[in-house]
Amino acid sequence: MAYSMSLKLTASQLEERRHELDRAGFHAWLSSIILLVVVYLYRRLFRSLFLPSKSPLSPSGSQPVSQLQLFLRRAAWVLQAMYIPEFGLLSVQLVALVYTAWLLSLTFRNTGNDYMHLTKAFGHVAISQLPMHYLLSLKQTTYSPLEWATGLTHERLNAAHRIFGRLVHAFLATHAILYVRFFVKMGFLPKRIKDPDVRLGILAFWMFNFLGLLSLPIVRRKMYHVIFYRSHVLLSALVIPVLWAHVPYTRFYVAQVAAIWILGGLLRRSGLTNVQDMQCENLPGTQLVRVRFHVDKKSSLASAAPGQHVYIRRRTGGAMMGSKTPFSIANVQPSAGQDGKAQMVEVMLVLRNMGGPGTSFLVAAAASKKPRLKDAAGDEIQIEGPYGEAGVYMPSILGSDATNPILLVAGGVGATYVLPIYLALLASRHRRRGGGGQLIKLVWLVKTLADAQWGLEFLASCRREGLELDVDIYITLSSSTDGLDISTTSSSSPSPLKNKGLNIHQLGHRPNLAPIIDEVFFASSPPSSSSSSPSVRAPLNPDPEEVTVFVCGPRGLSSAVRRIVGRWVISEGRRVSWFEELFGFGGR
Repeated sequence: MAYSMSLKLTASQLEERRHELDRAGFHAWLSSIILLVVVYLYRRLFRSLFLPSKSPLSPSGSQPVSQLQLFLRRAAWVLQAMYIPEFGLLSVQLVALVYTAWLLSLTFRNTGNDYMHLTKAFGHVAISQLPMHYLLSLKQTTYSPLEWATGLTHERLNAAHRIFGRLVHAFLATHAILYVRFFVKMGFLPKRIKDPDVRLGILAFWMFNFLGLLSLPIVRRKMYHVIFYRSHVLLSALVIPVLWAHVPYTRFYVAQVAAIWILGGLLRRSGLTNVQDMQCENLPGTQLVRVRFHVDKKSSLASAAPGQHVYIRRRTGGAMMGSKTPFSIANVQPSAGQDGKAQMVEVMLVLRNMGGPGTSFLVAAAASKKPRLKDAAGDEIQIEGPYGEAGVYMPSILGSDATNPILLVAGGVGATYVLPIYLALLASRHRRRGGGGQLIKLVWLVKTLADAQWGLEFLASCRREGLELDVDIYITLSSSTDGLDISTTSSSSPSPLKNKGLNIHQLGHRPNLAPIIDEVFFASSPPSSSSSSPSVRAPLNPDPEEVTVFVCGPRGLSSAVRRIVGRWVISEGRRVSWFEELFGFGGR
């Protein structure tokens, strides 16, 4: 149907168009809420009723598995993949595609051949999605209805936030372009460009353009702190009063955006923890910096789950400067206070110096003669967090009596996420079963031995405490070990340390991960399964144990591990619980 720009509407027709526009915006706003309710009902009802539960193993070794279960597992594995990492899981992308189609249907509904009706509808529907878009950006998801509905933290919801941003930008751009086309065609542009509502609309349009351009992955990777983060915070705040003054018809949604923006800032402030002191140390022969600080035992950091991360903020010259780089918590342990009586908690971070503002002042402190930063006037240190999806899934994993095999793979400083989880799993197994009976294997890839030295200290202390290790560390570059403790190292050949469960292989290249991962899956298969590769085996009738996999490192490493694990899921329908942390801004 051709849309006409020159329709002459009566007063009643104009009023009816206004009602239709308000209805389209309200229904679009309501749709995002209904979507959350549907997701919640799916999580609480559908999955428990229709999807196969993880039943305990029978005395004979396993339960039979149906073809339906195999299909559902394979489908779930495919849907949980990130084929376009910028927009998260495939399942999220498919939902977003359907949701966008629904919003388009609301936009075009009842527009007839009225060009201005369609033009205004794009703007109404776009603004109606801003409250959800801002809500998806909240760090403190503990108080967010999104976590209640989806069970996801900010790290996973951030992909949906990026999708909503693209959606809102596309609808607003269409709204602006259609309006400008109308003014040009009808000859109104010279007059209307002087009107405040048009000028404010153009200003808002370009603010969203800059928000979109400066949010591109290449900008986030290259200029995260200087360009992306600062512009995002500034423009997302300034656009609110501009939209409020643009037209009165969408203020219902703009007011919600303002409330979410303000509450988000207040909630983030409530998550700040004052640091008693902070000590920084450069690790010899590496670009790593070890940071230690103490917090009160009542702080939320004292009960941080393994695998969570924090942000460091400092006050300089009266202004609070915040690093927006997430730093994984490498260790949390009790520590006596300065008076020797008050119980404190020591938190340790290990971070790589990338030369950015988030690490520069820590590196400078580590290199100085006084590497201890105190919360004195003018240099106050605060920690924001803990954050991270590990706070959701780790308590249940550590509290479970499951005996299924667990594989942990780390690349470089990704061990700051994986190693604390590994140590917590070992301690949990030791309490429940005296140290044995469950395969918990850690594979750590580092460029040099020096990069692993901080982790070796933890592993050596665990071995002294009687914990049974199963760790393989692979050095991917030739490196010198001068000045380092290599008493725990070994070559790739058999050595007495093999029985102690800690082996360091100085390969000079990345190892072939397939045999290592296959070995874990073979360990959880029935004894009759003796083939050397899942690609040549038919689907099993008895259901083997589930395998849990934790991965953290560069995207190439995570992709390689997922590809190998995926062969077992696709070819045999194996049950896999997959937990992944990625390097890079926007990856968490």
